[in-house]
Parts: sequence; structure tokens; C-alpha cells
Amino acid sequence: MLKTWGIYLGALISAFIFFIFYKMWVAWFILVILWSLPVISFLLCLFATYSTNFYSEAPTNVHVGTESYIDLTIEGISTYFSFFKIKSAYTDFMGDRTENILVVIHDKGLAKIPVDTTHCGAYSYKITKLYIYDILGFFHMTRKIGKEYQILVNPIPSMPAYIPDVYGFRAKNLRKSKQPVSEIYDIRDYQPGDQVKTIHWKISAKKDKLLVKEALEEFGGHSRLLLKFSEDRDKLDLHLGQILFTSNFLLDHDIPHKIRVIPPNRTEISFDIETATDQLIAFGKILHLKVPKGDSDAT
Repeated sequence: MLKTWGIYLGALISAFIFFIFYKMWVAWFILVILWSLPVISFLLCLFATYSTNFYSEAPTNVHVGTESYIDLTIEGISTYFSFFKIKSAYTDFMGDRTENILVVIHDKGLAKIPVDTTHCGAYSYKITKLYIYDILGFFHMTRKIGKEYQILVNPIPSMPAYIPDVYGFRAKNLRKSKQPVSEIYDIRDYQPGDQVKTIHWKISAKKDKLLVKEALEEFGGHSRLLLKFSEDRDKLDLHLGQILFTSNFLLDHDIPHKIRVIPPNRTEISFDIETATDQLIAFGKILHLKVPKGDSDAT
């Protein structure tokens, strides 16, 4: 903008000198045109500021290594005689860093902000301001945007070197069965409200007190997975992919499991995974954790 004003002032001085030594209508016409250029530019900039419509669209979940963009669109007549700049703040939660991004929009009011999918993590893109410039570059005006997009860059499932043995993960535990009929049951004292058909008459007669059969069923205890949570983002991407693969494998076989994360200088965070929704919530929280300055284990 300073360069534009410098060129303009030089041209204006030259036109004034030309007018002094050549007092004809051509010199007067050139001088008037040069005097009016800033006024015209200001009015165009003002019109563009209040007539421009701004739209943006961003994905919420992408996979690491895939191309993805935040689409920016500016509509209005002003796009033909103005150009625009978008200022946004980019935050990488795992890397604990923030950068400013400036995007120029001048081609039919369309532009894209590339999403950083180099590594897994949670990213925030906050579009803060829209700068509107007149076509000659004399003036610019600012509009606040205040749109923020949270984007999760998810790991790609990666098969670990060791494939879990499904039967090895099934802990032989018993719990009260939801079904009244079961081959496994326990004997306990009768309590008010128990159904008469659950009374074990033979043992009750021997013990001389009412005893009932309580149906039980086997269930798989929570399995624990090993995840390496390290400063090396490439290694962390691989470990996240392996934990996701293993978690999917266990869910496919109806085996509940647990992910335990111990971040540096913080208490342990534990996630119980029994459904795909539990997994989605857990990974969303894990991807928001800061990468430690040293290796840490999540079990």
C-alpha cells in the first residue's frame, strides 16, 4: 500500500509540473483524473466492505496423509474490482504450536486453506479477519469473521506385528445374567421380591430355609492395550494406527477393552471402550493431548 501511494504521489507531482508548463485541457484532464483516483478507490473499498458475502466450509474428520482443504468463498459485485486477504490462526494441539496464515483471494472470490494432515492430531483453524482492498491498492478495510473449525486428523488403522489371540483376551468372569434361563447359576438366600420359580426347593429343604437360584453368565473382562506415546510424531502416528487396528479388531469380536494414557506431569487418563462411539470419543480426546518432551507409555 505504501508503494502505491509513493507511485501516486510521484505521478501527481509530475502531472502538476506538466500542468504548470503546458496549460492545456489535456494537462488539466490528467490532473483532475489523478486527484479523483483516491476518492474513487475509497468509495469502491467502502462499497466492497458492506456488499461482500463471506462463506467457508471445512471438514471435521480426515485421515492422516490425505489432501484436505477449508474452502473460502466471497460473493458479490465487489469481487470484480477488489481483492481480499483472509487472516486465520492455526493451532496444533498435540504439537502445542500456533501460526498465523494469510490467504489472498482474487480469482473469482475462491480460495482454499490447506489442512495440515502431515501427522495425527487435533487442529483448530480460526478465521479472524477479512481485509478488503480496492483494485488500485490505495485503501483497505477490515471485517471481523470469528469462525473457528475443529478438525481431527485420524490415524489409518495399521496391523501390528502381533495379531491378538481372541481367546487369550477373554477373561473368564461371571456376572448376573440378563436372561432368566442360564446353565450357570449361584445359590443365595431368598429375598422379598424374588420369583417363586427361582426357589431351589431341594436345597431349601436340606438347609431348612428358602434359597433361590441366581442366573449367571460369562463375560470378557477389560483387556488393556499398549500404546507408545512419544515425541516422535511419525512414531506416534504408527502407534495410533496400530492401537486403532487392535481396538477395531476387539470390537469386531465383542471384546471390551481399556486404553490408559499417562501424560507427563498429569494424572492417568483411562478410556473404557465397549462400542464404536466410545472409541470415537476416546480418540478425539487422545488427539487433543500435547506431545510429551520425552517418551511416555499409555497402557
